[in-house]
Amino acid sequence: MSKYVARHPKTGKPLFSEREIEVETNLRPPVSKWDGFELSIFELKELYENIIPLAKGEIAEYELNHVDIVGKKIKLNRTDGIKALPRLNSSFNNELYDVLLMSLYDVNPENRIAALQILHICACRKPDGLWDILAELLDDDVEEVRKTAIKSLIASVPIFPSGCEVLLYIELRHEEKYRRDGAWKALSELLKKWPDAAMEHLDVLSRDDDVDLRRRSANMFSKAANRKSAIAWDLVSWGLQDEDDKVRDNASKAIRTVTHHEPRQALIFAEMALFDTYKPVRKRAVLALEKLGAGSRVNSLIIRGCRHKDYEIRKNCIKMLPRLMSEDELRDLSFELLNNEKNKALKDILTEYSRDEQLEGTEIEKNKFLAPAEPIDPLEKEINQEKIKKNENKKV
Repeated sequence: MSKYVARHPKTGKPLFSEREIEVETNLRPPVSKWDGFELSIFELKELYENIIPLAKGEIAEYELNHVDIVGKKIKLNRTDGIKALPRLNSSFNNELYDVLLMSLYDVNPENRIAALQILHICACRKPDGLWDILAELLDDDVEEVRKTAIKSLIASVPIFPSGCEVLLYIELRHEEKYRRDGAWKALSELLKKWPDAAMEHLDVLSRDDDVDLRRRSANMFSKAANRKSAIAWDLVSWGLQDEDDKVRDNASKAIRTVTHHEPRQALIFAEMALFDTYKPVRKRAVLALEKLGAGSRVNSLIIRGCRHKDYEIRKNCIKMLPRLMSEDELRDLSFELLNNEKNKALKDILTEYSRDEQLEGTEIEKNKFLAPAEPIDPLEKEINQEKIKKNENKKV
């Protein structure tokens, strides 16, 4: 196992993830014909000695002492030799690198594809110049090679954020949809492993003139905001102030995420979004306020929402009022809001809030506020019963 030190794409300083990340040089190679067979120590030694010559094309094929399903002996060709390069130990690193370069430039598309499938694994040992070659193969004449190159980029970006920084920057903006989509998938994987490096890309993308780039970057803010980070909060803040409705809508999805670990920051975002001109953004602000619970600033914001011109915002905020204040405070505010409310359904809710059951309720409702009767003394109870009996006897 070797350690790869990822560096900040701007400063070049080492990046530190929230957890230690070590890159394994024995990452699983692509499927090969001889997978699943138990080879003896002698067979393995002989095989490893022949992988380099086989991958170079110095020998046409190598035969395993095993048979396939139809009973034929398994024969490995040059493509199989290339795929097996990562299985070699570190003593072969220089030879492995040379063979990899040769394979990436090979005239046979199958060999270029096989080399691309192991590029990110071999790069853990020696990445020199590999990203320039990957950039060339992304424009290869053969479609299958181009598609494999995109997959190689997706696998490489989370391991080599600094090395792939320029290449990722270009591919995120590429006119070909499949390449652009692949780059965004790579950025999503990068966000899991190296959030700081990913957010550097998102920071640039969120300020791009292309609205599609801003929308797609804003859609990733929820994942970025799933940790305490001033950079992530800046991204959400900028997104909520964007001129495009969809960008603000995507950015507002992060508000609820922030409520889990930084309620004060989430409240700032909710305040920005509650009075947005786009309805879905306002709706997410209300959902965040419901999760934030009671508090002087939250209460003040919800009370402001009760006077909002949007019916849904007013309705949701009015329905939250009973959880925020006492009955007397609720009645006073309801009387005040009734003076300006035009909607009949909301007026009915406010009228119910302003009703004092102790004075205006039914007999049963009023009785709930009466103090319980004093318990009757047993002796007094016995005297009263005697009096009742005497009165009954007199009547008779």
